[in-house]
Amino acid sequence: MTDYGHQIQRLRELGPRYSGNDAHRTLIEDVASELSALGYTVERDTHSFERWDVADGGSTLTIGQKDITVSSPWPYSGETGPQGATAPLTLVTGLPKDWTAAAGKIAVIDVHNLDVPSKLLFDTWSEELPFETVANPVIGSEFAGTDLTKAREAGVVGVIAVWSGLADDAARGQYLPFTRDYQGIPALWVPESERDIVLSAAERGDTATLTLDATKTPDASMDTLWAVSAGSGPNADEAVLVVTHSDGGNAVEENGHLGLLALARDAATTPHNRTIVFVCTAGHLRIPAVTQHGQATTAWLNAHPELWSPDTEGLTAVAGLAIEHLGAKHFGINPASGHYEPDGTLEPEILYATTSELAELTRATWSGVTVGSSTPLKPGALVHLGEGEPLHDQRIPAVALVTGPLYLLAELEGDLVDIDALTRQIDSFRRLQTHLAGPAESPSFGTVSLPTKEEKALAADQVLRFVQAQHQGRVAVVINLRASPPCGSSNR
Repeated sequence: MTDYGHQIQRLRELGPRYSGNDAHRTLIEDVASELSALGYTVERDTHSFERWDVADGGSTLTIGQKDITVSSPWPYSGETGPQGATAPLTLVTGLPKDWTAAAGKIAVIDVHNLDVPSKLLFDTWSEELPFETVANPVIGSEFAGTDLTKAREAGVVGVIAVWSGLADDAARGQYLPFTRDYQGIPALWVPESERDIVLSAAERGDTATLTLDATKTPDASMDTLWAVSAGSGPNADEAVLVVTHSDGGNAVEENGHLGLLALARDAATTPHNRTIVFVCTAGHLRIPAVTQHGQATTAWLNAHPELWSPDTEGLTAVAGLAIEHLGAKHFGINPASGHYEPDGTLEPEILYATTSELAELTRATWSGVTVGSSTPLKPGALVHLGEGEPLHDQRIPAVALVTGPLYLLAELEGDLVDIDALTRQIDSFRRLQTHLAGPAESPSFGTVSLPTKEEKALAADQVLRFVQAQHQGRVAVVINLRASPPCGSSNR
């Protein structure tokens, strides 16, 4: 097994590294030890927050006398205690949702795993995008009108979110949505195989018991790590930022520290013109604990302008690299076994370059999922996915990898990472770092152009129209279900 293989095995052994839990803190110390062993002075920004956790078996659902499978608890939703919450069910539809009809009841909502046209999320530096659509439950969980604070304010007892268009094995353990603050109302996800039963029960107003036995830890903490490799050339006052995050639920989300450590090792052993700042952020899965806007890296940028901002007397960042989700295998349902497992292919890379100059450089240097070729994407007007977004927002030219398999936010065990692909991707980042930190003039990295308000508004309108059209289709299905006799579990 390669060294990378051992490190991936370490992630599997640690298990889910949710923000501030023991596994997460252990990984942070692993990274700090590795950086120290390379001779770096490791700095820390400590984030204190109230952590919310559910123990195994702490989330259950019963309708009448029937136990319903739970895919996952809704993180930072709320809690019921071990006794659970018992109330009639009612179906809540619409965008935005009218929660008032569910006052005193448990609301049931239908959430579709949206297959979104790539052009709604990404732009391109070439004539076409490398993939036509993007299907990830992160999108469905964010755009399904799932603001639970409004449900709480309306007096709703709890919420059951039913997946549609997502295989049960893919839905299991999804840590979604992960961007919300504490919602103050208990909520659960149930799989598509239970959909007909739950929606029919909601239409009849059956009584259910929702249990979410969660605990809060008010004095939890997690550390963002950073270390500086000083430049030795005439441009030592210019910086290249290398960022990733440490929290994640499986061996793909997040393994970016393997790339960061490899680049830090190169920088420690080879002189370089520009100063390189390595940042391993904490809080990507608990963004409200570290910042009100942006990503976890946003908090670090706000705390340390002297390491990147041209408005200070310190370093000025002229380029950046954001490393996430390395070597992701593609999973699918095996028609023979019915199991969710690797299908022998790799996930299409979501590889951003935020200037045309860096797109050209990336095409010349990158070997990733497809050896010797790449199609770098241009950030769309509405969003730049992942921890590269804060660099983009600050107009720091950057290349960012943020591949998004269906299982990205799931507690999925097993062999998720292709070590050869991971190695090629890390080696590509190493070549990019060598170029960015070397003698090349910073104007050759290009200038980041941010979208205008009008462009953002147009992009948001297009996404909204798409989501509404998809939602109308789901409503039609639900109405048809109401007209049908009650049915048993559909194990499709």
